[in-house]
Amino acid sequence: MPHRDWAWTSDGLGPSEAVEGWPDVFVRRQETPIEVEVYEAERFDAFLISRGIGQLRMLHMRAPAQKVVHPEVDPEPDPGDHLVHLIYAIEGSFTGRDHQRNFTVEAGEFALLDNSHFFELDCTAHEAIDLIVPLRWLEQHVPDPLTLLSQPMSMRDGWAPPLGTLLETIARQGENCPMPLPLVAEQLGNLIAFAVGVREPTASRTSARLAQQIMRRIEGDCADPELSPEMVASELGISKRYLQSLLANSGTSFVRELNAVRLDKANILLTDPRTRDLPVAEIAFRCGFLDPGYFGRQFRKRFNATPRGWRSMN
Repeated sequence: MPHRDWAWTSDGLGPSEAVEGWPDVFVRRQETPIEVEVYEAERFDAFLISRGIGQLRMLHMRAPAQKVVHPEVDPEPDPGDHLVHLIYAIEGSFTGRDHQRNFTVEAGEFALLDNSHFFELDCTAHEAIDLIVPLRWLEQHVPDPLTLLSQPMSMRDGWAPPLGTLLETIARQGENCPMPLPLVAEQLGNLIAFAVGVREPTASRTSARLAQQIMRRIEGDCADPELSPEMVASELGISKRYLQSLLANSGTSFVRELNAVRLDKANILLTDPRTRDLPVAEIAFRCGFLDPGYFGRQFRKRFNATPRGWRSMN
Protein backbone atom coordinates (compact mmCIF):
# COMPACT_ATOMS: atom_id res chain seq x y z
CA MET A 1 0.00 0.00 0.00
CA PRO A 2 2.35 2.75 -1.21
CA HIS A 3 0.10 5.82 -0.86
CA ARG A 4 1.25 8.67 1.36
CA ASP A 5 -0.81 9.91 4.30
CA TRP A 6 -3.55 12.40 3.47
CA ALA A 7 -6.73 13.96 4.85
CA TRP A 8 -10.03 15.30 3.47
CA THR A 9 -12.74 17.32 5.21
CA SER A 10 -16.05 18.85 4.21
CA ASP A 11 -15.23 21.96 6.26
CA GLY A 12 -15.43 25.04 4.05
CA LEU A 13 -17.31 23.23 1.25
CA GLY A 14 -20.91 23.78 0.21
CA PRO A 15 -23.31 20.83 0.70
CA SER A 16 -23.39 19.77 -2.98
CA GLU A 17 -19.62 20.15 -3.37
CA ALA A 18 -19.02 18.11 -0.21
CA VAL A 19 -21.39 15.31 -1.26
CA GLU A 20 -19.78 15.09 -4.69
CA GLY A 21 -16.27 15.16 -3.24
CA TRP A 22 -16.86 12.50 -0.59
CA PRO A 23 -16.91 9.36 -2.78
CA ASP A 24 -14.36 10.91 -5.11
CA VAL A 25 -11.68 10.88 -2.41
CA PHE A 26 -11.80 7.07 -2.36
CA VAL A 27 -11.66 6.76 -6.14
CA ARG A 28 -9.00 9.42 -6.65
CA ARG A 29 -6.77 8.08 -3.90
CA GLN A 30 -7.44 4.47 -4.93
CA GLU A 31 -7.84 3.36 -1.33
CA THR A 32 -10.67 0.96 -2.13
CA PRO A 33 -13.31 0.82 -4.89
CA ILE A 34 -16.69 1.86 -3.49
CA GLU A 35 -19.98 3.48 -4.44
CA VAL A 36 -21.57 5.85 -1.93
CA GLU A 37 -25.18 7.02 -1.58
CA VAL A 38 -25.51 9.84 0.96
CA TYR A 39 -28.90 10.04 2.70
CA GLU A 40 -28.58 13.55 4.21
CA ALA A 41 -27.05 15.75 1.52
CA GLU A 42 -28.29 19.01 3.07
CA ARG A 43 -26.39 18.47 6.33
CA PHE A 44 -23.29 16.76 5.08
CA ASP A 45 -20.42 16.90 7.58
CA ALA A 46 -17.53 14.48 7.17
CA PHE A 47 -13.79 13.91 7.37
CA LEU A 48 -11.46 11.14 6.22
CA ILE A 49 -7.85 10.65 7.32
CA SER A 50 -5.63 8.01 5.72
CA ARG A 51 -2.50 6.79 7.53
CA GLY A 52 0.12 4.23 6.56
CA ILE A 53 1.23 1.86 9.35
CA GLY A 54 3.99 -0.30 7.92
CA GLN A 55 2.24 -2.61 5.44
CA LEU A 56 -1.18 -1.55 6.75
CA ARG A 57 -3.42 1.41 5.96
CA MET A 58 -5.85 3.01 8.38
CA LEU A 59 -8.85 5.09 7.31
CA HIS A 60 -10.38 7.16 10.13
CA MET A 61 -13.67 8.75 9.16
CA ARG A 62 -16.76 10.54 10.37
CA ALA A 63 -19.75 10.68 8.03
CA PRO A 64 -23.55 11.09 8.04
CA ALA A 65 -25.97 8.29 7.22
CA GLN A 66 -25.13 6.65 3.90
CA LYS A 67 -25.00 3.41 1.95
CA VAL A 68 -21.59 2.07 0.89
CA VAL A 69 -21.34 -0.61 -1.80
CA HIS A 70 -18.02 -2.34 -2.40
CA PRO A 71 -18.19 -4.28 -5.69
CA GLU A 72 -16.47 -7.60 -6.23
CA VAL A 73 -12.87 -6.90 -7.26
CA ASP A 74 -11.51 -10.38 -7.95
CA PRO A 75 -13.01 -13.61 -6.58
CA GLU A 76 -9.58 -15.27 -6.82
CA PRO A 77 -7.00 -12.51 -6.21
CA ASP A 78 -3.27 -13.00 -6.36
CA PRO A 79 -2.18 -13.92 -2.81
CA GLY A 80 0.07 -10.88 -2.65
CA ASP A 81 -2.83 -8.53 -3.52
CA HIS A 82 -5.50 -10.04 -1.24
CA LEU A 83 -6.65 -7.47 1.35
CA VAL A 84 -8.94 -7.66 4.38
CA HIS A 85 -10.82 -4.79 6.07
CA LEU A 86 -11.17 -4.59 9.84
CA ILE A 87 -14.16 -2.25 10.24
CA TYR A 88 -14.51 -0.78 13.75
CA ALA A 89 -17.60 1.29 14.61
CA ILE A 90 -16.57 3.83 17.26
CA GLU A 91 -19.99 5.53 17.08
CA GLY A 92 -23.04 4.63 15.00
CA SER A 93 -23.77 1.28 13.40
CA PHE A 94 -23.55 -0.59 10.09
CA THR A 95 -26.12 -3.04 8.76
CA GLY A 96 -24.34 -5.07 6.12
CA ARG A 97 -24.31 -8.05 3.83
CA ASP A 98 -21.63 -9.81 1.84
CA HIS A 99 -21.36 -12.96 -0.25
CA GLN A 100 -21.82 -15.07 2.90
CA ARG A 101 -24.39 -13.50 5.25
CA ASN A 102 -26.25 -10.48 6.61
CA PHE A 103 -24.79 -8.85 9.73
CA THR A 104 -24.93 -5.74 11.93
CA VAL A 105 -21.93 -3.98 13.48
CA GLU A 106 -23.08 -1.91 16.46
CA ALA A 107 -21.10 0.87 18.15
CA GLY A 108 -18.14 -0.70 19.97
CA GLU A 109 -17.98 -3.70 17.62
CA PHE A 110 -15.78 -4.69 14.69
CA ALA A 111 -15.91 -7.13 11.80
CA LEU A 112 -13.57 -8.46 9.12
CA LEU A 113 -14.57 -8.07 5.44
CA ASP A 114 -12.92 -9.41 2.28
CA ASN A 115 -11.77 -6.64 -0.08
CA SER A 116 -11.92 -9.01 -3.06
CA HIS A 117 -15.65 -9.72 -2.71
CA PHE A 118 -18.87 -7.73 -2.74
CA PHE A 119 -20.09 -6.20 0.48
CA GLU A 120 -22.64 -3.52 1.32
CA LEU A 121 -22.94 -1.36 4.43
CA ASP A 122 -26.02 0.68 5.35
CA CYS A 123 -24.61 3.17 7.87
CA THR A 124 -26.14 5.50 10.41
CA ALA A 125 -24.24 8.70 11.17
CA HIS A 126 -20.94 7.31 12.39
CA GLU A 127 -17.30 7.59 13.35
CA ALA A 128 -15.33 4.55 12.29
CA ILE A 129 -11.92 3.07 11.59
CA ASP A 130 -11.20 0.89 8.57
CA LEU A 131 -7.88 -0.95 8.97
CA ILE A 132 -6.88 -2.41 5.59
CA VAL A 133 -4.38 -5.26 5.92
CA PRO A 134 -2.76 -7.79 3.55
CA LEU A 135 -4.25 -11.26 4.04
CA ARG A 136 -0.76 -12.79 4.12
CA TRP A 137 0.17 -10.49 7.00
CA LEU A 138 -3.05 -11.24 8.89
CA GLU A 139 -2.50 -14.98 8.50
CA GLN A 140 0.76 -14.66 10.44
CA HIS A 141 -1.30 -13.63 13.48
CA VAL A 142 -4.73 -15.22 12.99
CA PRO A 143 -5.12 -18.77 11.62
CA ASP A 144 -7.69 -18.97 8.79
CA PRO A 145 -8.93 -15.36 9.17
CA LEU A 146 -11.32 -15.74 6.22
CA THR A 147 -13.45 -18.04 8.39
CA LEU A 148 -14.16 -15.01 10.61
CA LEU A 149 -15.57 -12.76 7.87
CA SER A 150 -18.74 -10.72 8.53
CA GLN A 151 -19.02 -11.91 12.14
CA PRO A 152 -19.33 -8.85 14.44
CA MET A 153 -17.19 -9.03 17.59
CA SER A 154 -17.15 -6.74 20.61
CA MET A 155 -14.24 -4.33 21.01
CA ARG A 156 -15.22 -3.75 24.65
CA ASP A 157 -15.19 -7.26 26.11
CA GLY A 158 -12.59 -9.92 26.84
CA TRP A 159 -9.13 -9.22 25.42
CA ALA A 160 -10.34 -6.85 22.69
CA PRO A 161 -10.26 -3.43 24.48
CA PRO A 162 -6.47 -2.93 24.03
CA LEU A 163 -6.96 -3.28 20.27
CA GLY A 164 -9.69 -0.65 20.25
CA THR A 165 -7.60 1.69 22.38
CA LEU A 166 -4.55 1.39 20.12
CA LEU A 167 -6.62 1.88 16.96
CA GLU A 168 -8.26 5.02 18.34
CA THR A 169 -4.93 6.39 19.62
CA ILE A 170 -3.30 5.92 16.21
CA ALA A 171 -6.33 7.50 14.54
CA ARG A 172 -6.21 10.60 16.73
CA GLN A 173 -2.47 10.94 17.48
CA GLY A 174 -0.73 8.88 14.79
CA GLU A 175 1.59 11.68 13.74
CA ASN A 176 3.09 11.67 17.27
CA CYS A 177 3.70 7.93 17.50
CA PRO A 178 6.76 7.23 19.74
CA MET A 179 7.51 3.87 18.08
CA PRO A 180 8.54 2.91 14.53
CA LEU A 181 5.37 2.27 12.53
CA PRO A 182 6.38 -1.28 11.47
CA LEU A 183 6.54 -2.15 15.19
CA VAL A 184 3.11 -0.61 15.72
CA ALA A 185 1.80 -2.81 12.90
CA GLU A 186 3.24 -5.86 14.64
CA GLN A 187 1.53 -4.85 17.88
CA LEU A 188 -1.76 -4.49 16.01
CA GLY A 189 -1.37 -8.01 14.65
CA ASN A 190 -0.84 -9.40 18.14
CA LEU A 191 -3.83 -7.47 19.51
CA ILE A 192 -6.08 -8.63 16.67
CA ALA A 193 -5.13 -12.19 17.61
CA PHE A 194 -6.10 -11.46 21.24
CA ALA A 195 -9.37 -9.83 20.17
CA VAL A 196 -10.53 -12.80 18.09
CA GLY A 197 -9.38 -15.33 20.69
CA VAL A 198 -6.23 -16.81 19.18
CA ARG A 199 -4.04 -18.58 21.75
CA GLU A 200 -0.41 -18.00 20.89
CA PRO A 201 2.24 -20.52 22.04
CA THR A 202 5.28 -19.35 24.02
CA ALA A 203 7.60 -20.03 21.07
CA SER A 204 5.60 -17.60 18.94
CA ARG A 205 5.90 -14.88 21.57
CA THR A 206 9.66 -15.35 21.66
CA SER A 207 9.81 -15.10 17.88
CA ALA A 208 7.70 -11.94 17.95
CA ARG A 209 10.10 -10.31 20.42
CA LEU A 210 13.07 -11.12 18.20
CA ALA A 211 11.26 -9.73 15.16
CA GLN A 212 10.61 -6.51 17.09
CA GLN A 213 14.30 -6.23 17.98
CA ILE A 214 15.18 -6.61 14.31
CA MET A 215 12.72 -3.89 13.35
CA ARG A 216 14.12 -1.53 16.01
CA ARG A 217 17.63 -2.06 14.63
CA ILE A 218 16.44 -1.30 11.10
CA GLU A 219 14.62 1.83 12.24
CA GLY A 220 17.50 3.10 14.35
CA ASP A 221 20.33 2.53 11.87
CA CYS A 222 18.65 2.72 8.47
CA ALA A 223 21.11 5.39 7.30
CA ASP A 224 24.07 3.02 7.73
CA PRO A 225 24.82 1.72 4.21
CA GLU A 226 26.56 -1.29 5.76
CA LEU A 227 23.48 -2.43 7.70
CA SER A 228 22.77 -6.01 6.65
CA PRO A 229 20.87 -9.10 7.78
CA GLU A 230 24.19 -10.74 8.66
CA MET A 231 25.17 -7.84 10.95
CA VAL A 232 21.85 -7.74 12.80
CA ALA A 233 21.66 -11.53 13.11
CA SER A 234 25.16 -11.61 14.61
CA GLU A 235 24.25 -8.92 17.16
CA LEU A 236 21.15 -10.88 18.21
CA GLY A 237 23.02 -14.19 18.37
CA ILE A 238 20.92 -15.88 15.69
CA SER A 239 21.61 -17.07 12.16
CA LYS A 240 20.88 -15.01 9.08
CA ARG A 241 18.52 -17.75 7.91
CA TYR A 242 16.55 -17.61 11.17
CA LEU A 243 16.37 -13.82 10.98
CA GLN A 244 14.94 -14.05 7.49
CA SER A 245 12.40 -16.67 8.57
CA LEU A 246 11.27 -14.48 11.50
CA LEU A 247 10.50 -11.60 9.16
CA ALA A 248 8.94 -13.90 6.56
CA ASN A 249 6.57 -15.16 9.25
CA SER A 250 5.46 -11.55 9.69
CA GLY A 251 4.84 -11.25 5.96
CA THR A 252 7.90 -9.14 5.17
CA SER A 253 11.68 -9.25 4.63
CA PHE A 254 14.79 -7.41 5.82
CA VAL A 255 15.32 -5.63 2.50
CA ARG A 256 11.65 -4.63 2.20
CA GLU A 257 11.55 -3.10 5.69
CA LEU A 258 14.96 -1.43 5.34
CA ASN A 259 13.97 0.16 2.04
CA ALA A 260 10.61 1.25 3.47
CA VAL A 261 12.24 3.00 6.43
CA ARG A 262 14.90 4.61 4.22
CA LEU A 263 12.28 5.84 1.75
CA ASP A 264 10.17 7.29 4.57
CA LYS A 265 13.24 9.23 5.71
CA ALA A 266 13.91 10.36 2.12
CA ASN A 267 10.31 11.56 1.82
CA ILE A 268 10.80 13.75 4.90
CA LEU A 269 14.05 15.23 3.58
CA LEU A 270 12.57 15.90 0.13
CA THR A 271 9.52 17.72 1.48
CA ASP A 272 11.08 19.53 4.47
CA PRO A 273 11.68 23.22 3.58
CA ARG A 274 14.92 23.12 5.56
CA THR A 275 16.43 20.50 3.26
CA ARG A 276 14.88 21.47 -0.08
CA ASP A 277 18.27 22.61 -1.42
CA LEU A 278 19.97 19.28 -0.78
CA PRO A 279 20.79 17.42 -4.02
CA VAL A 280 18.82 14.21 -4.54
CA ALA A 281 22.06 12.21 -4.54
CA GLU A 282 22.95 13.62 -1.11
CA ILE A 283 19.52 12.71 0.23
CA ALA A 284 19.97 9.18 -1.11
CA PHE A 285 23.31 8.91 0.68
CA ARG A 286 21.93 10.30 3.96
CA CYS A 287 19.20 7.65 3.85
CA GLY A 288 21.62 4.76 3.33
CA PHE A 289 21.45 4.41 -0.48
CA LEU A 290 24.91 4.31 -2.06
CA ASP A 291 23.48 4.01 -5.60
CA PRO A 292 21.35 7.06 -6.56
CA GLY A 293 19.89 5.11 -9.50
CA TYR A 294 18.66 2.31 -7.24
CA PHE A 295 17.27 4.94 -4.85
CA GLY A 296 15.39 6.61 -7.70
CA ARG A 297 13.86 3.32 -8.87
CA GLN A 298 12.76 2.32 -5.37
CA PHE A 299 11.35 5.79 -4.67
CA ARG A 300 9.33 5.79 -7.88
CA LYS A 301 8.00 2.32 -7.10
CA ARG A 302 6.89 3.46 -3.63
CA PHE A 303 5.55 6.96 -4.37
CA ASN A 304 4.74 6.70 -8.09
CA ALA A 305 7.00 9.70 -8.78
CA THR A 306 10.69 10.44 -9.13
CA PRO A 307 12.39 12.09 -6.13
CA ARG A 308 12.64 15.39 -8.03
CA GLY A 309 9.04 15.13 -9.20
CA TRP A 310 7.87 14.36 -5.67
CA ARG A 311 9.78 17.35 -4.31
CA SER A 312 8.19 19.67 -6.88
CA MET A 313 4.69 18.39 -6.02
CA ASN A 314 5.22 19.02 -2.32
